[in-house]
Amino acid sequence: MNPFRRRRITVPVGRYDADTDRWRDLDDHGSAACHQLTVATFNIWFNELHREQRHRAIGELLSREAPDVMVFQEVTRPALEVFLAQPWIRAGYRRAAVIGDHNYGMLMLSRLPVRRCTYTRLPSRLSRGYLTGEFTVNGRDLMIVSVHLESGKTARELRARQMSRLWRAFGDDGDVVILGDFNIRDDESPALDPRYRDVWPHLRPDDPGFTEDTSINHMRYDMKNKHRHVRFDRVLLKGPAWNPVDIGLLGRAPIAPSLPRIFPSDHFGVLCRLEAVPAAVKPAAVKPADDHPGRRRWFAR
Repeated sequence: MNPFRRRRITVPVGRYDADTDRWRDLDDHGSAACHQLTVATFNIWFNELHREQRHRAIGELLSREAPDVMVFQEVTRPALEVFLAQPWIRAGYRRAAVIGDHNYGMLMLSRLPVRRCTYTRLPSRLSRGYLTGEFTVNGRDLMIVSVHLESGKTARELRARQMSRLWRAFGDDGDVVILGDFNIRDDESPALDPRYRDVWPHLRPDDPGFTEDTSINHMRYDMKNKHRHVRFDRVLLKGPAWNPVDIGLLGRAPIAPSLPRIFPSDHFGVLCRLEAVPAAVKPAAVKPADDHPGRRRWFAR
């Protein structure tokens, strides 16, 4: 079955069963209580160039942070096998993945119980869409949405249509995190729904936060032999229950000294920490993380 032909499908959520050495689907109707929530997004690049080594390097980077929810784009079946074989992922995470027979797809890994997961196809020439995890955290509904929008400068109008679909889909939901590869340039930012905070410029207004940066990522430069500096990968936040307090990049170094021009992906990953807003407190303007010297901060890796 090709899941990308259907408008929306339910995606099974599973956990690793050590007794049978298999991932098993489960009905996961639990809830979570937490003061902090970490989320991460990584477009892992489907290309076969040092594929397994790169994907293992991404797993190693993320294992140091153990985000509560991680989402991945351009996930092939071999990549899925690499991630689901990681002991730390097997021990602590639920998985939900949608991958076609001949397409790359998306993966969500969560330490939190996932009530339901769906994949929704967007109008696209490239089988693009979004993967939605539904959670109950601190007694409130929370949607965490992984997106992969159309790529290419000529797809600007199509991306605008795709984003419009996203804003409508979650317009009635209170607390929503949308993260992933938006493929938008900065001059497309006016198409973002103003109800969402774009976390990177919100916390780091003086840092461009490029997630494709050929000044650093020589592998990305070697692909096209031209420079590119763009912030395709973003974290957007809507709703009163969470404030963003930290955000940083992952995968900004080669995967090994012996491979100085091979990076984990052509994109950098994005890691973001949110803090719960006490129920009696209205959300206030959030200061950049550097204004809180006693709080743990992430550094680009």
